[in-house]
Amino acid sequence: MNGNPAALEDATSAIDKVESIPRAMRHVGWMVAADLMERWLHSSAWVLPDVWKSPDAPDPRTLPASSLDERIVRMSWAMANPRVRIGMERLREKMANGPAKKLLQRRATKLSWGANGRADFGSQHDSAVQLDWKCQSNYEVIGGKLDTMDDLYGALGSAALKVALVGEATRDAQNGKISLRVTHAGFYIRDTYDFNGPQTLGTWTKDGVLNKKQIFANAVMNGLSFQWGIPSGHVSNADFEQYRIETGLGGDFVIYSDVYWERTDFVLDLG
Repeated sequence: MNGNPAALEDATSAIDKVESIPRAMRHVGWMVAADLMERWLHSSAWVLPDVWKSPDAPDPRTLPASSLDERIVRMSWAMANPRVRIGMERLREKMANGPAKKLLQRRATKLSWGANGRADFGSQHDSAVQLDWKCQSNYEVIGGKLDTMDDLYGALGSAALKVALVGEATRDAQNGKISLRVTHAGFYIRDTYDFNGPQTLGTWTKDGVLNKKQIFANAVMNGLSFQWGIPSGHVSNADFEQYRIETGLGGDFVIYSDVYWERTDFVLDLG
């Protein structure tokens, strides 16, 4: 093997390296991660504005279909992972806490009230995109750099696990105070899929990404890039940016999962 890291990197173009990663993901069973990356690779080039990655992102219902994925990430898949189940348990504890009630109160002021002072507050028929703007109450961040390297890690990294409360709102004709009877809680995932920034995305072989111990050992061995047969080695966001420049492909997008519903029955005083 050539001991020159630069020679190894030059031997493989950004296109070859990037297009090889979904195949390696499938080899280790990361099917959802591979599907998401292939969507990015096959979409027209588009850079996601930073505003969509902020806590105060715009109404997701304004996103064009080409920049939104509601198909690939499913809650049944996510909930098989203990990190998501732990996040859901934490979210149940705070889905109607003080900050959640303040957010729901702001959302309730936008309702169209009937003559009887009542209004539907979301619906079980709403998608996660619709719920996110109308009746989402709180969220829990799932995922981090120290997590087990698995399909969830490869697909989402760090993402927002959210909860929306739906039911019926009532406004008092005398004092205008609003109460909300919550009949269901809907859990879903929101994330953004982009490769904007300087971070390294791992060291890949034809069999998958090296685990943390292997990455460390690989770095100790004179910093040599790991070889596939066709070399791949270290992959960074710069490789994806170069892929976008060379191919005109590489479209960032916002991810929403489907919704997992739980029945509830409680009343919130929103003031």
